[in-house]
Amino acid sequence: MKKHTLLLLLFTMTLSSYCQTDTSEVSYVAYWSVGDSYDFRVTKTNMQWSGDSLTKNNTTEYVANFEVIDSTDTSYTIIWSFTNELVNTYDIPESLIEKLSKYSVTEVIYTTSEMGEFTGIKNWEELGQTMKAMFTELFTVLAEEQGSDYDALMKTAEPIIAIYSSQQGIEQMILPELQLFHFPFGAMFTVSDTITYEDQYPNMLGGDPIRAESKLYFESVDYADERAMLVQESKLNSDDTRALITRLLKQMGQKGSEFDAALGRAEYDIRTSTHYDYFYYPGIPIKIDLNRNTVIDIDNTKTRRVDNITIELL
Repeated sequence: MKKHTLLLLLFTMTLSSYCQTDTSEVSYVAYWSVGDSYDFRVTKTNMQWSGDSLTKNNTTEYVANFEVIDSTDTSYTIIWSFTNELVNTYDIPESLIEKLSKYSVTEVIYTTSEMGEFTGIKNWEELGQTMKAMFTELFTVLAEEQGSDYDALMKTAEPIIAIYSSQQGIEQMILPELQLFHFPFGAMFTVSDTITYEDQYPNMLGGDPIRAESKLYFESVDYADERAMLVQESKLNSDDTRALITRLLKQMGQKGSEFDAALGRAEYDIRTSTHYDYFYYPGIPIKIDLNRNTVIDIDNTKTRRVDNITIELL
């Protein structure tokens, strides 16, 4: 997640000493070296309800290796490698899992600033092509098995495929754990303060970003162990969320006056709470827990979704 607005509200970082010494503030700076390597367990869960009925309950897990392969005065280059079948993240029939397992993503190369701020995935085009090929083959097989119109199916899916194969889609939706991993870096926080600010999230469809009301505060700080628990809470702007969902559904072929009226009356509530437990020196997460609760009520039909991402140092 980007911190364009956040960084304007935080104090300027100073690097006059190698370690944290001021016990009124906590700085998140990457003190890494080439060859540094850490293993993390990443767990993603997704549960969905329609009314009171649980309709989806998925969990995926993998163990990743974080390794610094290059370091300059202005950047780090990282390899995030893992073994995970990408298709297990989606609702795909068991009969298709083996056929699509060739689209496993095993290595992500990305860069950060000299402070550890995420700057981008270098091999995103390769990953995007993998996603596009996987979806294309998936819909081809589904159309054959279900006797569906392939062209109509692909037209409906085009906006989703475009999102998931773009650079932002790869960074924000396929690998959100990297955004979480590097979120605090490049900032200094006053321990006693609660920071409230308007955050901005990338719009996957292009155009204006999605606004959010957010706040940051410390739950605990251990200066002796140079460890701190930072908490971020956010609520997406309901008008921006409505506009995004309406635009996406229209691109997928949904239209009509009743449809527009129903979306206009709909209520959206998307809240996220994330706990960042870090060794702020040398800049390594111990455990990150994200919980996102989404409630959408369209014409008294309430749909709820809960997403969790946990990154834990092994």
